Order: sequence, then C-alpha cells, then structure tokens
Amino acid sequence: MLSTIWNTLLFNPVLNGLIILYHYLGDNLGLAILAVAVIVRLFLTPLVKKQTEMTKKMSGLKPELEKIQKKYANNKEKLSQEQMKLYKRVGYNPLGCVGTMIPQLIILSALIGVIRAVTASDLDGLYTWVRELVGISNGYVINPNFLFWDLTKSYNGMSAEFGRFAVESLPYIALALLVGVVQYLTTTFTQKMQNLTPEPTKKGKSSASTPDMQAQMQKSMMYMFPLMTIFFTISMPAALGWYWMVQSFMLVIQYFTLDFDKTKKGIQNLRVKYFTKK
Repeated sequence: MLSTIWNTLLFNPVLNGLIILYHYLGDNLGLAILAVAVIVRLFLTPLVKKQTEMTKKMSGLKPELEKIQKKYANNKEKLSQEQMKLYKRVGYNPLGCVGTMIPQLIILSALIGVIRAVTASDLDGLYTWVRELVGISNGYVINPNFLFWDLTKSYNGMSAEFGRFAVESLPYIALALLVGVVQYLTTTFTQKMQNLTPEPTKKGKSSASTPDMQAQMQKSMMYMFPLMTIFFTISMPAALGWYWMVQSFMLVIQYFTLDFDKTKKGIQNLRVKYFTKK
C-alpha cells in the first residue's frame, strides 16, 4: 500500500515529468535533470522565503538578546525564559531549517529511484498519454551521455572496470569532488549571508543561546554535507551528482531573488574569508 501511494504521488509524476523534459530538450538527459532541479527550487521558494524572513526577524532581536544575556548572566533559568519569550514573539522555531530539508530529501529519494529506472530503461510508470506524446514504445532506450559523463555510470563502477586512476574513471571522481566543493561553498555562503557563525563566548561560560546552538549545528553541517555528497556521488550514478551541483547553484540564485542585499553581503563575506590576506 505504501509503495502504491509513493508511486502514485511522487515516483510516477517525477518519472513522467523527467521523460517529457527529456523529449522536449533534444533527448538530453543532463538538460532534463537541470530543468528538474530548477523546478524543484521554484517549488521550494515559499519555504526558503519563510526561512529568510525568519532570519531577518532574528537579526532584529540581536540587541535585545544581548541585553537580557547581560542582565541574567547569573540566572540561567530566567535567561532561558526571557529568550523563549523573544523567540515566541517572532515565531522562531529552532528546527525551522528542517522544514526546507524534508521536502528536498523526499524529492531526492523519488529522483534517485526515477534516475535508476530511466537509466535501466524501466519506464513502466509512464502514463499512456505521455507514451503517446513522446512516442515511446517497448524497448525504448534513454541516451545517458552528457558532457564528459555517461550519467548512468559512477566512479565506483568505472574504477572497478578500468582502474581507480584510469582516464575513463577520472571524469567521475572529478564530478564527485566538484560537487563537494560546490556544496561546501554554497553552505558557507548561506551561513555567512544569514550571519549564523556564532560569536566566541567568554571563558567560563558554557551556556549558549538557541540561535548559537543552531549556528554550531549548521557549522558542523558545513563540513558534513560536502563529505556526504562526495561519498554518495562516488557510489551513485553521475546523474545525481549533476543534480546536486545544479541544486547548489540554484540555491544561490534563489537567495538573490528573495533578498538581493543580504545575498550581496553574503558573497562579500565569502570573498573576505577566502581572498583577503590575513
């Protein structure tokens, strides 16, 4: 029953959408995946917008937070109560970032299954009208070639066949590393843009506010996510690595459209971090 619901609500719509895009984009799977990444980002715009608005509200609370932190420095219980009052006033949710991550993970899970089905020419989930629209019959084979990659292949598969440092394998490990670098830069950019890097605390004070705890958590994710994407890209079809890379670029563009001034500041912060001599 769960598989039927999954196929009806997610897998089949994504499969049919990808095949339609593939057909109208010159039978190019890479361009079709790029289009899917753009559509997913547009779908997530309301959630990202809500998150950026909450970030603005929390930035406005900073003077008040600092004030109560000084006032109740020796009364942790009272400090926590006053902080919660401020958060409640603006509707702050420490787990708000999860609201944008869960839909992405669900869509990504569906997309992984779709890409595996498409690259294996398993198109049983196609609607009849889509088959008629694109002229697909039994035995139809998707063209997987895009730029330097066969999007059905992975680095692990290529290295097992040709060797870890073979010419045939290098484009795939290069893709995995590129995806990790882009993921790292994008994560760093969003954190700088939102001013999520916590200020150093004074010695002897072990307590941290909820935003600081969230910032610490996101700082650890800044390194964890790139490593995870590299690991998965190495072992999964190159199509997923390409999708992740496009998604990262689209996130930056999305922030530009939602908050140009803040995004510009985030880019300036990145430039200062990586290109200013200390």
